[in-house]
Amino acid sequence: MSQIDAKISSIENLANQLITDHLVVKSENQKLKEQIALLKQSLDEQSQLLQKTQAELQRVRLARGLAGSPEEASQAKAKLGSLMREIDRCIALLNE
Repeated sequence: MSQIDAKISSIENLANQLITDHLVVKSENQKLKEQIALLKQSLDEQSQLLQKTQAELQRVRLARGLAGSPEEASQAKAKLGSLMREIDRCIALLNE
């Protein structure tokens, strides 16, 4: 009987260890999910900041192009013309 008791005790110890390990892993998983959520939020904020910065850079380049050399001015005028055509297309689509 002592061998059976020892095996049952061993199985109980293993089951308890599995339960403990499961709880630890579950806790770590939750922490990682929270960290992922924070990182996603940070990434979204950084993406928005990047878009704003790129738009500002584009405006600065355009302003400098209009005030700069004739080559830069012609590039800026071409870009403005392209933007105006795109706006006209959008307006036409909205009117449909």
